[in-house]
Amino acid sequence: MKNYKLIDVLKTFTRKELRNFGEFVSSPFYNKNKNVINLYKTLVRYYPEFNSKNFTTETVFKKVFPADKFNYHKINNVVSDLYSLSEKYLVVLSMNKRDMYEAKFLIYELRLRKLYKLYKHKFYAYMKELINREIKDENYFYNMYELNDDYLWYATIKKPNTELNILQNEFDNFFNYVLIRLSRFYSLMLHERNQNNVDYRLTMLNEVMSFLNNNEFDEIPVLSIFSNIVKLLHTKEQKYYDKLKDLKTRYFYKLNIEDRRLLFIHLYDYCAYMVNFKGDDRFYKDMFEIYREMLEKKFMTKESFLFPDFINVVKIACRVGEYKWAELFIEDYKSSIPAEEKQNVLEFCNGTIAYARGDLERALLHYSKSNFQNFIFRVQVKILLLKIYYKLGRYEEAFGIIDTFRHYLSREKNLLQEHRDSYRIFLKLMSDLIKEKEKPNKNQREFNMKKIKEETAAMPANPFRIKTWLLEELR
Repeated sequence: MKNYKLIDVLKTFTRKELRNFGEFVSSPFYNKNKNVINLYKTLVRYYPEFNSKNFTTETVFKKVFPADKFNYHKINNVVSDLYSLSEKYLVVLSMNKRDMYEAKFLIYELRLRKLYKLYKHKFYAYMKELINREIKDENYFYNMYELNDDYLWYATIKKPNTELNILQNEFDNFFNYVLIRLSRFYSLMLHERNQNNVDYRLTMLNEVMSFLNNNEFDEIPVLSIFSNIVKLLHTKEQKYYDKLKDLKTRYFYKLNIEDRRLLFIHLYDYCAYMVNFKGDDRFYKDMFEIYREMLEKKFMTKESFLFPDFINVVKIACRVGEYKWAELFIEDYKSSIPAEEKQNVLEFCNGTIAYARGDLERALLHYSKSNFQNFIFRVQVKILLLKIYYKLGRYEEAFGIIDTFRHYLSREKNLLQEHRDSYRIFLKLMSDLIKEKEKPNKNQREFNMKKIKEETAAMPANPFRIKTWLLEELR
């Protein structure tokens, strides 16, 4: 019985939703089959796990049809009927959550039935509710467009050749909606193109960018913000990052929750780009402040943390010298780490704090105890171990890491080619750097070190600061 898709749906219901579903099933408007009602009453006894040893198709059949001999097709038909009702119920739940759905359907029906007095009353009430909203995002403009569109049909019948401004209002609201949606699409597609090298067709991007560049949208905060995000992603110019920070200060609470989250993400991504690809460590401070504010404002919680984000918070805090803050963060949020990754994450984070404080032996002990399956963290651990062995003068062990790292790069298929090339150059330069440490000829060593520095500066990327770190070592 537990393999039915109906059971999968019922497992997702809260107790209140399950109780309301029972009322839905018992409503003659939706269902007149008493066997379906009996099936619902039988199944709720097994909620929420539905894993009792007595939870079998035969047992349920006997409860629903106590006088009948077991018939698979008969019980299957009733289950199918209840499942169909569960789909209708989910639709009703969704419609109740959707903004203005009931309002739009109601005025549509009132107009079709020529109940014009009621229509006008409801229309103006809904319009007033919309206009008074603090957050005016694309849903606001789309709802305004649909209300205007419906009113245009009403005015065509009841007030022909009057209120001609309605069409312009309808167009303006729809146009604003389209601009916001396009800005969202472009921002997401540009982000994915930059992160994962996806070749999207960015249709009309240049035309839309030209329009956005030649117009101001101070009266539409969400459009100001997302149009600026598109410019930032498209050009990577810092002036758009600075403006985005200003827009955040001015309009943060005029955005919906998800847009506030996206604002943090885009600000952070630009900082990461400047650090990882431009080697500008000044942006670490901004990255830390973004993380701290996201935690304070509950955009990152114990329930929502992914363990890579947990690690990154600790890394960024250490980068700006916030060691005590990082330790308190680990203690407060370690319950969010999945059990299967807990030891790896805690060893890595404690190693990161020790490394940042200069306690290389302790850092080496912690990093050596981590054993991530995720390729991104395996690479990081290898880089960190190599750096530590080099700093401690344990060159034989450093050469061992270089050898295993090279073999790993040849096997791992998930690395970006630009990063793979940078890692190979990094390993070659680390090998050269260690060899130069043992050369007695000072003039030859200075010449070779200059060559190593030039090759480091020419590295195509700076993943995990390998380029920045090498340049610091070569000063």
